[in-house]
Amino acid sequence: MYSPTSRAALLLALTFPLPAYAADNVGDTETVVVTATRTPTDTSKIGSSISVITSGDMLKQQTVFVTDVLQTVPGVFVTQNGARGNTSSVQLRGEPGYDTFVLVDGMEVSDPTATQTTFDFSQQLANGIDRIEILRGSQSVLYGGDAVGGVVNILTKRGTGDFDGLGFAEGGSFGTYNIGTRAVGGLDGDRFGYNVGVQYLATDGISSADSNLPGNKERDAYNNISSSGRFDYAITDDVSVKAVYRYTGGLDNFDAQGGPNSDQLGFGDYFQQYAGRVSSEFHLFDDHFTGEVGASFNHDGRTNFNKVTGISEYFFTGERNAFDFKGVYNFDDDNLVVFGAETKRDTSHTSGQPGTQAVRTNGYYAMFQTTPAKPLTLTLGVRLDDNQRFGDFTSWRGTLAYNIEETGTKLKASYATGFRAPGLFELFGVCCGGLSFGNPNLKPETSNSWDVGFEQKLVSDTLQFGATYFQIDTNDLIQFITNAQFVSSYENVPGVTASRGVETYLAWTPIDNLNFNLAYTFNEANSATGARLFQRPRDVLNVTADYTFFDDRADLNLNVRYVADSISKGFDPVTFASFTRNLGAYAVVDFGASYKIFDQTEIYGRAENLFDQHYETDYGYGTQGQSFYFGVRQHV
Repeated sequence: MYSPTSRAALLLALTFPLPAYAADNVGDTETVVVTATRTPTDTSKIGSSISVITSGDMLKQQTVFVTDVLQTVPGVFVTQNGARGNTSSVQLRGEPGYDTFVLVDGMEVSDPTATQTTFDFSQQLANGIDRIEILRGSQSVLYGGDAVGGVVNILTKRGTGDFDGLGFAEGGSFGTYNIGTRAVGGLDGDRFGYNVGVQYLATDGISSADSNLPGNKERDAYNNISSSGRFDYAITDDVSVKAVYRYTGGLDNFDAQGGPNSDQLGFGDYFQQYAGRVSSEFHLFDDHFTGEVGASFNHDGRTNFNKVTGISEYFFTGERNAFDFKGVYNFDDDNLVVFGAETKRDTSHTSGQPGTQAVRTNGYYAMFQTTPAKPLTLTLGVRLDDNQRFGDFTSWRGTLAYNIEETGTKLKASYATGFRAPGLFELFGVCCGGLSFGNPNLKPETSNSWDVGFEQKLVSDTLQFGATYFQIDTNDLIQFITNAQFVSSYENVPGVTASRGVETYLAWTPIDNLNFNLAYTFNEANSATGARLFQRPRDVLNVTADYTFFDDRADLNLNVRYVADSISKGFDPVTFASFTRNLGAYAVVDFGASYKIFDQTEIYGRAENLFDQHYETDYGYGTQGQSFYFGVRQHV
């Protein structure tokens, strides 16, 4: 661990002498994104911080789980409670995982039965994803109350052109094998497009309880079968329909958090998640107006069992039905308005709850974007949420983007308010032998957030850099609290919980086919009393280097992730005592290589945690040591 003085020196070194680019992008340069305004928008007009991960980036890094590539982005920290398949959370700007709003092809995929309504990233495989947009900062105006930290938008590509089939198979350490296939193409002159695939992954795993502690040697196996598809049909030049689906199911094993012999407190889950959406897009008034109507459904189911006895102990079933309308009216190239309405009903049914708990939320939003003078773009948006249990709440957001073309400089800023209603488990949760953790007297959280930063291009755009200061203040934060009598429940914490910091990035292409990307985030996240929040490291640095050679047939990829100054809450399952631990600094190095032996055939291999670094993202849980994987990809 290094001193505040050395941390400040590092921050200054990253922030000032290496200016660079105008979109916080990771990997390939993108100029148009959809998440920031809900309509395709050039990044020069966006006053928010947004990063784009492309399918090419994931291919070069040989990404299996989406979390592996998300942690290369500034402002992002990923935690996982043990082995593959165990609960995984993506935090944006120091906000908890339930403040990250997740979309997969337009579907909200958070689990209504989760302890705090969130999406479990541990089951999200990367096969078939075309791009991921990560929008940081409060986005409640366009996406509702669960978007205080930001939005992760996972998108697949419309199928076009001739049939393109892909198959892959890989195997490696811990008895792991991973196979999959995908078919993409278009028919009838691309009037109909299809993109569908399936993937199966299985591993003997590692011990979810930290194997460096005595008695934790049992491996926790995991398997996952996933399928996703997208189908598009153009009825006319102005009317089209789209249908998408996502399915994942399997088995994961996990251990209780604790110290030695936690393997003895082991459980498993049979999980099943599926979601679908149908929508129609139409154009009117000489393409000045674009409308979309859609309906979606999301199901999450988990059946828990005791690994020692094999007896099923409890189940969770959650569902969401949603309907939405969005309209975009372009007055001209410099002025547009986005408006819409949404309604969703979340339900939760568990073995510990009598009957079904449900809540409906309606949302209405509008956003105006204007470029009054060529260098300056402004947006102003407002939203009304009508929650069945908590009534109405109004939030708003404004952004500014100012581009100086002569110097390749972009200045940006945003301010927003937010609102998050308690989830169903926070209100009514019962678990683990009939223990009641819910609190129907909870109040919603409210928040204020702002950021300001710059982005810069230099050396014919081969050197690109940016830095952003951010701050998010949350009132009445909802936390899980255990009192002196060992009674646990969700409670509102009085006062303001603050997360603030600086995120920076650097992208450099010194020669053709050689790329360096750096992302560094400094984050201070404290409760209303000034105490550090758990699992919010102050320093996260990620460096990626990629080199393509031999006429683009060969590729080398190196990734180094450094994390420092994080604390975690520990729990002793024998004495029921809790304690605080500093997790210590660590650096993890991953290396991959690939080679096209034929035009349609590629072999590849990678080393994860090359130097066998022992580390923790949460106290008492294990992380994967040195491992090696080899595979082949075949196009048809």
